[in-house]
Amino acid sequence: MEKEKKAKLSVFKAISRIIPLFFKTLPSACILLALAGIMLGIINGLSAPANQFLFEALTGLYQGDGILRHVYIGAVLVTGVMLIRIIMDAAYNMLYRYHYEVTNGRLLIIGHKKIMSLPAQQFENSATLDLINMADHGKNGALHLYGAVSNALFMTVPFFVVMGVYLWRLQPLLLLAIFIVFVPVTLAQIFETGLYDKLEKESAPLRRVSNHYSACMSSQERMKETRLLGIFQYFKNLYMGALALVAQKQWTTQKKVTAMMLGLNIIKATGWIGVLALLFRALMIGSISVGAFAAVFAATQSMFNMVENAVANVRHYVAQDLGSIHNYIGFLDLPVPQGEEIAPDFSKGIVAKDVCFSYTPDAKPAVDGVSLAINAGETIALVGENGSGKTTLVKLLCGLYSPGIGQVLIGGRDASTTAAASLFSETSAVFQDYRRYALNLGENVRIGRVNDTSDPTQVLKDADIDPTDTSTFPQGLNTVMQRQFEGVELSGGQWQRIAMARGLYRRHEFIILDEPTAAIDPLEETRVYKRFAELTKGKIGILVTHRLGSARIADRIVVMDAGKIVETGTHEELVKSHGKYAEMWEVQAEAYA
Repeated sequence: MEKEKKAKLSVFKAISRIIPLFFKTLPSACILLALAGIMLGIINGLSAPANQFLFEALTGLYQGDGILRHVYIGAVLVTGVMLIRIIMDAAYNMLYRYHYEVTNGRLLIIGHKKIMSLPAQQFENSATLDLINMADHGKNGALHLYGAVSNALFMTVPFFVVMGVYLWRLQPLLLLAIFIVFVPVTLAQIFETGLYDKLEKESAPLRRVSNHYSACMSSQERMKETRLLGIFQYFKNLYMGALALVAQKQWTTQKKVTAMMLGLNIIKATGWIGVLALLFRALMIGSISVGAFAAVFAATQSMFNMVENAVANVRHYVAQDLGSIHNYIGFLDLPVPQGEEIAPDFSKGIVAKDVCFSYTPDAKPAVDGVSLAINAGETIALVGENGSGKTTLVKLLCGLYSPGIGQVLIGGRDASTTAAASLFSETSAVFQDYRRYALNLGENVRIGRVNDTSDPTQVLKDADIDPTDTSTFPQGLNTVMQRQFEGVELSGGQWQRIAMARGLYRRHEFIILDEPTAAIDPLEETRVYKRFAELTKGKIGILVTHRLGSARIADRIVVMDAGKIVETGTHEELVKSHGKYAEMWEVQAEAYA
């Protein structure tokens, strides 16, 4: 009983959250859809009295005491109801398809806005990634739920209201027919909901894994490596294995559902016999006429069909998708930091106080007890071996991540209590995993400041990209990037320079370069960084690099090891101290020698 109550409450919660959301996205279409559904339900219900009038007129005519005019009137009524039903059905379906497509797009936007509002560090958590994956699937389930509920509320309910009034006037006992029709529906919803809810929770992580394996086989970014290394078959086997696990769970659930539905269909058949018994009894005692018997008999089939269609939607869309819908609601309910909307004052610099950060609760800290002060107008270089915590510290210093322990003050503002829009309003960054947007050259630069239409030519030249070079950019700033969009294909180094230009174009008092020049040779990288230092004078800059020669442009070099700051100073000071930096410098110098 507790499980049944929980299932009912779950369905109610889903409906109470999804329906207002859909109404809010497109209220006019919702109202028109409701009106069309109500009219269609009423017209469907009026079919029974119209049929009764025609059947009784025909019976009377056959028995010799009828009037031919009544037969004509009955034929007109039945035909009119049928034509109106056809028109209203077409209108309802047209409105529903329109509403579905528009709302689908708007729900996508709502989902993307929600994702963008989440703290960046949550995307390091597999549980968050699983929830996003399940929420994407749940969005479609929510659309199906809306269709099922709108069909039930706007069409099925009015139909049964009209039928209830009609049956009551004929014989109050016939109202039991409606109850008998609804019994299997209620039982199916209670039992099937729990089964599919459990299935969705177990399938979502496997689906995310299989999508990853699919991308390894077919995505454009990985295609060359997949072919060159001959690893297609390897990922195919992993992909098929993940699909097999999902299929096995689906098969187990489906067997239980099929067995359950078999029992419910037996109950439905019993209900059908009960309805016939009620009708036959009413006919025998003279409560209803032969015409009414025929009309109600036909209407009973319509009732079963109407409920079966609604149940099919409930069973397939509500029960089967309810788990994913709950995930979608859970995703929408994820807490979003509500910080103060006050922009940092970068004249106060950036300060980290005893900062610790771990990606998971039981993992070793990626940043462990770090304290660092960056003065206004200062450029520092973060160096260290792979896994030393450089990139994690950068994400903490710019406010993308919040420390588990300690505090980060950006321009005098606590990063964890400042709204993201304010915190990043004058911050720019170029990361190692920069994006290659399928836009034209100018848009690729301006995207960091989309409302600004100023010419990006100079900033491109500062990054060593000449947009007037027609051999590389035939349409100048209007040249589309990426060949699959009928544009040009650039080298990795050229893309890195465009990413650099994008970072410089954005208005900033604080800029980060996190190893964005891996595809540029060391001499060219040093030249680019020197230019970067010139362009960012008077602003706070953080440079992350493996190449210690480039780090020399910074005012100060910060050396990290195992999540801690182990040295700080200029290049000359650190070389003389014979510590970690000097060791790395000697290794790189030997390689170049």
